[in-house]
Amino acid sequence: MISRLFLFVSIFLFSLIILSCKGSSDGQDVELERITVSPEIKEFLIGNTKKYILDCLNQEEVLGHKLYAIQVLRDFYKNCNYQAAWINTNNIDQALSSIYDIYFDGLQPEDYHYCLLKEKLASFKSEEIKDSLAFAQFDVLLSDAIITASMHLSTGKVNPESLKRQWFVTPTNYQERFNDAASLLQQRLDEHSISVNFEKLKPDHYMYTGLKEALLQYRELKKQGDWDSISAGETLKPYDKSIRVLQLRARLLASGDLPEYISPNDSIFDSILFVHTQLIQKKYGIEADGNVGKQTVEELNIPLDYRIEQIKANLERARWVLYNLEDKFIVVNIAAYELYFVMDDKELLTSRVIVGKQHTKTTIFKDYMQYVVINPTWGVPRSLYAGYIEKLKTNPDYFASKNMVVITTSGKPVSIQNTDWSGYSLSNFPYMFRQNSGPNNALGYIKCMFPNKYSIYIHDTPARSLFQREERAFSHGCIRTQKIRDVAEMLLKPNDQAWSQEKIAAVIESGKTTTISLKERVPVLIIYWTAGIGFQKNFYFKPDVYNRDKDLISALNADFKA
Repeated sequence: MISRLFLFVSIFLFSLIILSCKGSSDGQDVELERITVSPEIKEFLIGNTKKYILDCLNQEEVLGHKLYAIQVLRDFYKNCNYQAAWINTNNIDQALSSIYDIYFDGLQPEDYHYCLLKEKLASFKSEEIKDSLAFAQFDVLLSDAIITASMHLSTGKVNPESLKRQWFVTPTNYQERFNDAASLLQQRLDEHSISVNFEKLKPDHYMYTGLKEALLQYRELKKQGDWDSISAGETLKPYDKSIRVLQLRARLLASGDLPEYISPNDSIFDSILFVHTQLIQKKYGIEADGNVGKQTVEELNIPLDYRIEQIKANLERARWVLYNLEDKFIVVNIAAYELYFVMDDKELLTSRVIVGKQHTKTTIFKDYMQYVVINPTWGVPRSLYAGYIEKLKTNPDYFASKNMVVITTSGKPVSIQNTDWSGYSLSNFPYMFRQNSGPNNALGYIKCMFPNKYSIYIHDTPARSLFQREERAFSHGCIRTQKIRDVAEMLLKPNDQAWSQEKIAAVIESGKTTTISLKERVPVLIIYWTAGIGFQKNFYFKPDVYNRDKDLISALNADFKA
């Protein structure tokens, strides 16, 4: 504790009239207020504190440490008439403790000047002459640390838009979320509530708290040493006998995914090991057949250190999005190939989905569902035109078999058979391709629209057998949904007319393209979680299908740059 670092003979608290942080915008006519000052700090306030603080702000660094929140700092100290703010040891204790504890949120205390702040404090207790400059530097550094850490807990350390166009759910800016960050910090100092309000900055959501618990658990596992890998080889199946079964058993025991029990022969793949292999396959988002093939071995062989980094990366993703969530929303987890319809933190519906391929990745963003189309037509994206133009030249009958037409930009049909297509290419093609509604339509019988610049929506598909696969990255970016009729029914439920499954089926049977505007616009959040907490509070990993974790892990571990 800070009070133990100061060796003064007399320890008495007293009140000192100081300048309050409630001054006018031009720094004049500053209101006086009685604030408790710790006696350990009094002697550090005798020098020209105002000059020293102004020097720090003008240089935008202290002892080689860049000041990250420089604009907020300037506002904060201007309001304080450039006097020291950290004049109470209780506030200092809380601040340093909060910065240290940020480690348990997957962030690094050293990003917030932690070691230098501790070093400065340690030096204060041995100084016979109290150094006002050193304390002013400490004061500015600590303010910068708390403001910067608050921003990172609120909106993330890494700007998601910096990650190679991977994420378009823009976090709420800290200064937007807290309109006057400078005044807010002073309020916390006056209330001696730094620690309490630091905690309130973190997402109040089971996903975040569960990931923190998982991070703690995996760090504890790390203290016991790394787990050993499983050798490559043929797929292990029940009752196989192999040294690789011993390796599998040791690996599951090391991660706590297999209880200790007495087996007649540890090298035999017995029924208990089989059941727990299925459980860990579910936990890791791979086919839970109980057989230990290539993918299972690869997932189990991911090093413990990297698993810890994945958890930290997903804590960062949580800080990007888990604020101000509506009571009802749809969320799609690309890495899990799943869609969830959520209301009041309860899972009303879970559906398998098919997402974009590697070269047509589904974009991460948020928008609002606006209408549902039953028996939709499909306007082919221009990105696919080249292949269809080639078919016009080589196989024009293809279009009739797929119920497709060529139309002008005004919607008039163009004769496929009576047009010479030889001179057309993607660069000069003036028409559009459209697939009429029907059982073979690429969108199936229903599409749910949340208009966006990425041309991504949730829809049905005629290729429903693909939903049975564990890895389901097959689309051109849109989200094919197995339980699309259930999704449509839930979206239409608030509408004045009753839209039951039977009514939806009747419209499908009619073949008529029908558009229904939603009375209630439901948010749609498309995200990418490779580690998280399920609705049953179960912890999981998911395969990094788009290889996005490494970039985020690298950015998260890099030195912070404002």
